[in-house]
Amino acid sequence: MRVALKLARQASRRISSRPLVGAVAVSGGRAAGHGYSGADGKNPAALAALQQAGALAAGSTLYTNAEPCSDADDTAQSLLRIIAMRPKRVVIGALATLFPLPEVANGAIERLRSAGIAVDVGLMEKECREFNAVYYKYAETRLPFVTLKFAASLDGRIATATGDSQWISSKSSLRLAHQLRREHDAVLVGIGTVLSDNPRLTVRLVEGASPLRVVVDSRLSIPLTASVLSDGLAAGTLIATTSQADPSRIEQLKKLGVEVLVLPATDTRETDPDSRRQPPADAPPRRAVDLSALLAALGGRGIGSILVEGGAGIITSLLAEGRADRLVAAIAPKIIGRGLAAIGDLGIERLSDALTFSSVKMRKLGPDMIFDGRFDRSPAIAPVGQPVAERRQNS
Repeated sequence: MRVALKLARQASRRISSRPLVGAVAVSGGRAAGHGYSGADGKNPAALAALQQAGALAAGSTLYTNAEPCSDADDTAQSLLRIIAMRPKRVVIGALATLFPLPEVANGAIERLRSAGIAVDVGLMEKECREFNAVYYKYAETRLPFVTLKFAASLDGRIATATGDSQWISSKSSLRLAHQLRREHDAVLVGIGTVLSDNPRLTVRLVEGASPLRVVVDSRLSIPLTASVLSDGLAAGTLIATTSQADPSRIEQLKKLGVEVLVLPATDTRETDPDSRRQPPADAPPRRAVDLSALLAALGGRGIGSILVEGGAGIITSLLAEGRADRLVAAIAPKIIGRGLAAIGDLGIERLSDALTFSSVKMRKLGPDMIFDGRFDRSPAIAPVGQPVAERRQNS
């Protein structure tokens, strides 16, 4: 099963309506065939593994992290082809019974057993579910899986007091950022990040397709010369704004090929979701894009995963609303002192109310340390929609 999961990591860029799957066909105690989800959905992992095994497929044991053919376009036909190859046993890590054909999902295991194939479920189930956390989140809620990503100094700053931030982390960490972009359906930033860093938000340092670029800009202050709108990138960029935006500006952007999405606005005081910087505590409320409405809109169009690269206001708002699922932070061995904090005020006054993680991985990458954690989804931080401190008090 560990080999199957390793193979699943090689699968082509995810399709949110299907899990990423790896499979190993074992015959005579040895791996006879390997497979992983194909980009076109026409060669599911289990079928690929059995095909590679050839004559050894008959009587083999097939290990797969999700049901056979849950990663296929034509699940029923692919399942029939697997049955025809006569494996003796199928071992499944975690059920993926939420993919778009529930009548097939519910019957897949029964079909295999009816054909005389033994089926076992639950080997390394926790690991298999965590691997496909993006799929499960989207399938269950139709909301995207949200990964927060930032690079910070050892004292938690993402920029100096003057706003200088390029580059806090190393080239190795920058390459990791591009890998994360490749793994997500969309990459999202606030207008403050666009104005400060002018990023392209593309995949350039690794092979693969660039994700949809999403910019949160409540008043449409983005320059028409911004990198995300230049060199043919406008057509793959979506700008989320509000009714505060000038209609003529909307038309200008549409002529460039940009998709402009007008969403409800919400009052914000503690954080400004559009901004890279945190406003003063006595600042009057601002009207900003409702991030919950944005996530729902993106999920409704098939965006199952979003990488949020800033700024501090966006990240803080998503944390405060309980919308984040994962946090990846590149911690550079540098101390800045006074500067821009990676995360603003969450209204947490007691350590017992701090956000926690269900799993954490740490690794060294060049001179940096990479923190990769999945947020704890215990009842203590639900329901969504209240400030963190209030949710903790009401739990």
